[in-house]
Amino acid sequence: MTNPLFYKNVVPLNTEAHKNLRLTTPEKPLAFAQDANLIPALVDEFEMALDDLPIAFLPGPAAPAAVFVTGLKPGMNVFVSEEGLWDGRYAPAYLRRYPFIVGDVTDGEPILCVDDTYEGLSETEGDRFFSKTGESEETLVRALTLSQSYKHSAERTDQFTAMLHDMELFHSISLDAVMPDGEKTSVHGLMVVDEAAFSGLSADNLKKLNDAGFLKAIYCHLLSLKAISGLAKNLVAASPDGDREAQKEA
Repeated sequence: MTNPLFYKNVVPLNTEAHKNLRLTTPEKPLAFAQDANLIPALVDEFEMALDDLPIAFLPGPAAPAAVFVTGLKPGMNVFVSEEGLWDGRYAPAYLRRYPFIVGDVTDGEPILCVDDTYEGLSETEGDRFFSKTGESEETLVRALTLSQSYKHSAERTDQFTAMLHDMELFHSISLDAVMPDGEKTSVHGLMVVDEAAFSGLSADNLKKLNDAGFLKAIYCHLLSLKAISGLAKNLVAASPDGDREAQKEA
């Protein structure tokens, strides 16, 4: 089974194997996301993110997957600074959940797991996961709450994209940008809601979307596409020639 984005070795947490495990903050907290120009998105965070994070969709085996576009150049995330910090108004839940994730257990309750390659894990410093008696400490309680919330919202997001896919509302686009040195770069394979198809929906389908609470999410997605121009500006600022180009303009 392929690990999710950023996760390298997911293991279930338990009181014996991880009784001394602690969580610290790495020197560059979000360094793991510096090369990701697409980050998984949840339908429940569309409204909070739309001002500076364009929302698009990637084709999938069953239905497209929602993503935040964090860079127009593959391998570059313009929202993660050189110090490994988030330089934006809203940080995606996917990043805030890492290195934790809820894993499904056959015929059992879902269990909290962790990527044990995460550099913020330690057995000598930081906030403990378990008390000496094996009780979950506050750090683990918060991680479980966030991971469970993420899982539920991800399921709702799958319902959202499946409904839009069934109604044939998606169409493919490419995002193009020009670097300061004239190099052209593109992000291919993305999808967005076709406004003409959306406007032409039947009353029954509009009611289905409204009853499911998804109409607002569609509008948020469409509004978020205005933020693409901001990505181009950030791309120039993040490029090696960005400072020189800014000085020329000044």
